[in-house]
Amino acid sequence: MLAISAVLVLIAVGLHRLFGAATEVFGTAAFARTSDLRHAGLFRRGLIIGKSRWRFIRHAKPGHLLTFAPTRSGKGVGAVIPNLLDHPGSVVVTDIKGENHAVTRAYRETQGRVIAFAPFDPTLGGHGYNPLDFIRTFTPNEVDDARMIAEMLVAPDGKEANHWEREARTLLTGLLLHVALERKPQERNLHRVRALLMRDRSGFEAVINAMAQSPHIVISTIGRGFSQKEDKERGAVISTAQSRLEPFDSPLLQAATNHSSFKMEDLKRETLSLFIIIPPEYVAVYQPVLRLMVGLATAAMTREAKRPKHPVLFLLDELPALGHMRPIEDGIGYLAGYGATLWLFVQDLDQLQKTYVKWRSMIANCAVRQAFNVQDTQTAELLSGMLGQRTVRTRSGSRSGRFPWLWMATNFNETVAETGRPLLSPAEIMLLPENQMLVFVQGCKPILAEKVRYFTDRYFRKRFDASVSNNGESADPSVSAAVPQIQ
Repeated sequence: MLAISAVLVLIAVGLHRLFGAATEVFGTAAFARTSDLRHAGLFRRGLIIGKSRWRFIRHAKPGHLLTFAPTRSGKGVGAVIPNLLDHPGSVVVTDIKGENHAVTRAYRETQGRVIAFAPFDPTLGGHGYNPLDFIRTFTPNEVDDARMIAEMLVAPDGKEANHWEREARTLLTGLLLHVALERKPQERNLHRVRALLMRDRSGFEAVINAMAQSPHIVISTIGRGFSQKEDKERGAVISTAQSRLEPFDSPLLQAATNHSSFKMEDLKRETLSLFIIIPPEYVAVYQPVLRLMVGLATAAMTREAKRPKHPVLFLLDELPALGHMRPIEDGIGYLAGYGATLWLFVQDLDQLQKTYVKWRSMIANCAVRQAFNVQDTQTAELLSGMLGQRTVRTRSGSRSGRFPWLWMATNFNETVAETGRPLLSPAEIMLLPENQMLVFVQGCKPILAEKVRYFTDRYFRKRFDASVSNNGESADPSVSAAVPQIQ
């Protein structure tokens, strides 16, 4: 009897080794369950970052967000518009097509003022913003403010500025101060700066001489320094500065930048919705305008240490279209402390790498990373690595002989090996159903979530303008592929 018991124990031990749980020595990666989301506080109020069954997954802690998603994949219907219809604080939106403004304007007006900076569509209210109003004239900050504007206008590619760009930046700083401090009020705009640069040789000499004789130490220093340059260098510097201000030759842009309907600081002082609207066909030409508006808005966040009741949300769709922006690259490390949240949208990893040298730091500084409809291997490999590895078992071998009463093999010639494999391989990520998304939140397991579609969700039913709603960005909303539910 004891012999039989011993045999049974040995059989049980062997079966456990064969079919028991893996030791997880190669990794313990797993998707978050409902209990994990609840424990992480992702069902509380906050930004909408996905959906689990009927509940929104939200993020309320300080921190920035990054979304990888190609064009026409549902960024607008699943991320931008849902949060415009829900966020109680100020927002800044790069609205290339103007659709976000059209769909959400009515709701945003219930929260506070709505400003549409749309130089090429005067029907949207004729709101304007004069970048020179950002310069705090007759204060110790005026030089740094002017230099910041000049930097945003010159050398936007993220590389170190060359000699001509550095000198053009210095010249523009002097001209900005000259126009802001020493010209008539009606001349205080970037078109006037452009007009001064476009004067003929004698006309521009008069401008430089006036600057050199200015009582303002910085203006006079820049004026005298420029007058001492050789003709060849002067011509190259002027040409560089001229090219950066070329967009301000547009009469429509001049009309939108010769007055201000608001102050950038208002984003923290009240609930203000700022939509920056440039038609898609004009984005390449007027990229400096987009970059300048977004850059000044982010810079304004640090002017007041007081945090607003609700974070100022920057929804920066097609971020690489703005070119390199130092206020974004550097600010992602500290803006959250000033009550600002950046939500950056890029099509893929390659776009981010080509635009920002510090792309790794930018990804690391985002508390939420989101991805869906990934179509390129490079981005899929990054996401697969972020998901981590899990331990799996493989078996091989044969069995022979049997106990007559147990109908089981007596000789277990079977090898069990443990190995690691990604939670999802790059290929599996690229084959995820259209309505699924990956979400990474600091302090929580990775989430396999469902996309949000504002136009089919009862929560948003009375908040958006259905007459202008355009859900064509997403795939057919009637498609309801089975989504593995979070348990």
